[in-house]
Amino acid sequence: MLFKLSYRNVKRSIKDYSIYFLTLALGVCIFYIFNSLESQTIMMDLSQSKKSYVELISKTISAVSVFVSFVLGFLVIYANNFIIKRRNKEFGIYMTLGISKNKISFMLFYETLIIGILSLVVGIFIGTFLSQGLASVTANMFEVNMTKYQFIFSKESALKSILYFGITFVIVMLLNFKILSKCNLIELINSEKNNEKLKGSNLVLSVLLFVLSIICLSIAYKLILENQLINISNNKFKCSIILGIVGTLLFFRALAGFLIKATQSNKNYYLKNLNVFTLRQLNSKINTHYISLSIICIMLFVAIGMSSSAISIKNAIEETSKIQTPYDMTITKDTNDDNKDVSESLKGLGMDINKYSDEFVNYNLYDSKVEFSNMFKDTSDNYLKQQMKILEKFNNPIMKLSSYNKLREMQGKEKVQIKEKEVVLLTDMNQLKPAIEEYIKENDKIKIGKEDFKICKNYECMAIETGPMGMNFVVFIIDDKYVENFNEITNYLSLNYNGNKEDIENKIVNEFENLEKSSKQYYELEIKPFSRTMAFENNMAISSVFLYVGIYIGIVFLISSAAVLALSQLSGANESLGRYKVLKKIGVSTTMINKSIFIQVLLYFILPISLALVHSIFGIKVANNVVAVFGVYETLGNNMFAIGTILLVYTVYFVMTYKSYKRIVNK
Repeated sequence: MLFKLSYRNVKRSIKDYSIYFLTLALGVCIFYIFNSLESQTIMMDLSQSKKSYVELISKTISAVSVFVSFVLGFLVIYANNFIIKRRNKEFGIYMTLGISKNKISFMLFYETLIIGILSLVVGIFIGTFLSQGLASVTANMFEVNMTKYQFIFSKESALKSILYFGITFVIVMLLNFKILSKCNLIELINSEKNNEKLKGSNLVLSVLLFVLSIICLSIAYKLILENQLINISNNKFKCSIILGIVGTLLFFRALAGFLIKATQSNKNYYLKNLNVFTLRQLNSKINTHYISLSIICIMLFVAIGMSSSAISIKNAIEETSKIQTPYDMTITKDTNDDNKDVSESLKGLGMDINKYSDEFVNYNLYDSKVEFSNMFKDTSDNYLKQQMKILEKFNNPIMKLSSYNKLREMQGKEKVQIKEKEVVLLTDMNQLKPAIEEYIKENDKIKIGKEDFKICKNYECMAIETGPMGMNFVVFIIDDKYVENFNEITNYLSLNYNGNKEDIENKIVNEFENLEKSSKQYYELEIKPFSRTMAFENNMAISSVFLYVGIYIGIVFLISSAAVLALSQLSGANESLGRYKVLKKIGVSTTMINKSIFIQVLLYFILPISLALVHSIFGIKVANNVVAVFGVYETLGNNMFAIGTILLVYTVYFVMTYKSYKRIVNK
């Protein structure tokens, strides 16, 4: 009998609380999709190294999933409390009819069980189909073929989803037992008549708090722009976070009263239609839930920031991979007493580079004794200023002009000509261009060693080695005859393969692996090969981690925030039914009531996302400077795409909430 009643209750409530069921199913779906990645790799033609990178991505997502499960767990518990509160009168009627609290608790147990099973089945079912798309995206990122399409069901991901969400539903059941055990019959019956208490209705105090919130947020924005994300242990950074949270909390604490005060200044508008009623309804809701609105605002800010930054970092890393891998392979060797080129040292170990390449260059970098931070100490470039706060002190290296021209020839570029005692500044980091241009404009000469060199007005931006990202901040290119008095710091060998690149790559990598296992001298020389393929795979792994984790957390925070806002409004609709009945009795039309509902729901949704977008303007500006570390890429389009997608999902929740609110009031 109880199970039958529970089933009818769930069936009846699905229409009014479809948002709750949708969010649960969506949460399970997302959880399943991201945790099924490792199972999908059987469709991909992955090399051993690529498999290890995909495993790294899967382990990272698995670790993040623990955090995600807590967020979704709190969402389920929070939503459940709203639904229980809405049904107080219903429980009171059950108790009046002689049904004990224990039986009502078991009825709720069955309802939660039905909801849990339903959301898990729907979520995993949809996730199984959508997860095939994630496998395709991963394969495209690593540029591998799907060997043979198979419809994959990830048993591990399904079991993990059932376990994590199952624990949450068990906690919900226990909380329901506890809530009902403390219920009082009179309070349950009269719950609909009890209006929410208005908190902080002093309008003057609200205005003062609102002004204080703006001051706190302004200082927080100023501090974060000054400190950036370079040093998160800095007191200024910590202060900006604290002021940002306090400012957000004060903003929503004072907002309702401030809106009333501002609207009352225009009597014609304030007293028009149902504006007084609408504003008082909104005032009641905001003052009661200002803490949850503050948390939602911060979660939306994190969702926007992580999603946009994840996409930007991924694209920046991919673009950097194309620029920073001009040769098929670069081999480095730390300078030692043997005074041999890399190819000669390898020959001494029994490895002949000529087997793999007809086109290679041995070259060295030398210590100039010119400190990078000292050279750019007066720069006005904000990016470089922030970077120098965390950079260790290092000297700019020197490269022979002849070596540089040989490397340019390998890249199909014309040789560079320089005048007597002239130096060309070289960088492989696009983000340093403004600082170098400024330095060249303000300086004619630079002292390198004991000699003064005239600075060439045309600087160079080119990668001189194959690697995962740009690491040569500034390199001095000078004539060979001036290099003799400087000490070597690193030996290089860059080469292009002379046959099928994939076959040669496998052979040369295998030979290096064998040398590593068998030769003690290999370690002593500190030889390190790095190929274009290695750089690509390494960068794809890093970009995939940023992309998947950013989108994963962003989506979860978004749907959690939107769902809590929606359920809060629908709970308020039930609590305010008596007020709407009075409006109808005094002759207020359904059109005016619907307009009032629309404004209430719209403002309740707009306020947290609006402040979150303001936070994001400053947050994304700072984040883009972090993206610049991975490479220069057009970030505005990525930011707008991420924000637009989030606003679209958010709007869907708003529309569903508005329609459900109207249905509750007008039925």
